[in-house]
Amino acid sequence: MDRSRPMILPALIAILALVLAACAGGAASPAAESEVPTPAESEKAAESEPAESEPAESEEAVAEEQVRIESSNFDPRELTIAVGTEVAFLNADGFTHTVTEGTDGQAVDDPIVDEDIEQNGTVRVTFDDPGTYEITCELHSSMQMTIIVEG
Repeated sequence: MDRSRPMILPALIAILALVLAACAGGAASPAAESEVPTPAESEKAAESEPAESEPAESEEAVAEEQVRIESSNFDPRELTIAVGTEVAFLNADGFTHTVTEGTDGQAVDDPIVDEDIEQNGTVRVTFDDPGTYEITCELHSSMQMTIIVEG
């Protein structure tokens, strides 16, 4: 009998709890995170943390979207979001990329994000101003995506 199967659901619940806890923190602009924890690490962390209380009614929930980096591509390649939405970029490739505002591997002047993202790493960016943002990878200039922020 495979004893690892009963551990999958608690591990997934623990990961979901950690993701929700990170969203409730209301991060401002780009914040690079270290590696994604393994299910065992997530479960251990969830067991040691007290239960999360309900946020005060005056706190606004931060909407979150996810962009997956895989096979040297952003997925999705175009994303339309509301002002104030946090976008989590997850690197599922086996090597480093960057999440950089710019095109063709070149950053714009004063980019809102220009972060290295290691394998299994996550970079979170909150888009507070309406507009169209081009995102590229400085290491792989063919990687492009567009984020349209509606306000």
